[in-house]
Amino acid sequence: KRRRLFHSKMPESIILYNTLNRKKEVFVPLRKGKVGLYTCGPTVYHYAHIGNLRSYIFEDILKRTLLFNKLKVTHVMNITDVGHLTSDADEGEDKMLKGARREGKSVWEIADFYTQAFLRDVKKLNILLPKVICKATDHITEQIAMIEQLETRGFTYVSGGNVYFDTSKLEDYGKLARLNLEVEGKRRVEKDRAKKTEHDFVLWFTKSKFQEQEMKWTSPWGVGYPGWHIECSAMATKYLGEQFDIH
Repeated sequence: KRRRLFHSKMPESIILYNTLNRKKEVFVPLRKGKVGLYTCGPTVYHYAHIGNLRSYIFEDILKRTLLFNKLKVTHVMNITDVGHLTSDADEGEDKMLKGARREGKSVWEIADFYTQAFLRDVKKLNILLPKVICKATDHITEQIAMIEQLETRGFTYVSGGNVYFDTSKLEDYGKLARLNLEVEGKRRVEKDRAKKTEHDFVLWFTKSKFQEQEMKWTSPWGVGYPGWHIECSAMATKYLGEQFDIH
């Protein structure tokens, strides 16, 4: 029998989930017809596994949906090639250093090899490449400048040779995750006693933390390297401005 084809009407609007208020909302770009999209890229110390790649497929579907709806998308994705430790709580060793030890290579060789491996995987999955793919190590100047801004505004402190972001100085810190900082923020941190509270995080590591680190740069706080928390903030701001539509 001949099948009847049913064509659904084009949607009048795009509805996205807003993490801040936990509600679905009609998506309205900050600039008419244009969308700033920032997505987190890989930490290039090993091959991406299927769970990692699922995230990039989702982001590709999101971008294709925006493009299908005649929106111009500026898509920026980072490559984390320094500063991401094996624990998100600023503990453990640098993932890049871990990869270098595993394979007997330099961290620079590890970063280049697994960046190219990731891009090959993306191509095999028919994922559209971002307009900008930015490496953390190519944007050290921007990260230092952003830390200096935070320092000037009183949001940082130096402890144990490292520069920390002081979460107690930001009134609404934790609102996206709905953290109860009044209770949790007053506890001392056992793993990293240099922190004032457990929610504080490192903006800049110095050689006092990792003597063997290969990737080091001169900064106002000493020779060292950035923590991964500041990397995306600096790069997103450079390419998309202080406000953009989707992260």
